[in-house]
Amino acid sequence: MSSLEKRLEAFRQLPLRAQLALIASSRANPVLGKNQEYIEGLERVHAECLQASTPQQKSAYEKAKANLTSN
Repeated sequence: MSSLEKRLEAFRQLPLRAQLALIASSRANPVLGKNQEYIEGLERVHAECLQASTPQQKSAYEKAKANLTSN
């Protein structure tokens, strides 16, 4: 398993809100933000996790997303 695959697997274990925050901080990071493969991998895993989440998890996620994007 490659280093990127290991990172994405660890990322998959995070709660949705933490995933969202990590994606945002990775995009803002001058080094990580240039690594399109990494950002796309995070977004892909995040979408998969969101699709598999419960209605309660989605609700908490939407609230956190609104707070993150309103700042």
